[in-house]
Amino acid sequence: MPEIESHRSIEYQVVDRGPQKEGFTVDKSPTEDGLEVSGVCPACHGRTTTPWSYGIAGGKGVFRKKRENAQPSGPRTVACECGYAHPNRPETAWNVGCGAYWTVELPS
Repeated sequence: MPEIESHRSIEYQVVDRGPQKEGFTVDKSPTEDGLEVSGVCPACHGRTTTPWSYGIAGGKGVFRKKRENAQPSGPRTVACECGYAHPNRPETAWNVGCGAYWTVELPS
């Protein structure tokens, strides 16, 4: 059964929603070395997914040893990336969301 999204068209506002202990999943990224944090924004209730890459940029070279990149753990700040055009969103905003941000604990 598909998920029903209950997005609310609230005004864009940069606001800290604090630690979110529930409602988010952390999965291995399907496209690169990294993680994806997915869930529902606690402010606008839109679905949001934030990718976290890890590893050394430019680490593929002839003389580089292949090694496992350490997976990050601990709290990480996540911002709403629901994809909706919220009212009063400044043109300079770097993401498409409602402006809310919060922390999610990555597994160790």
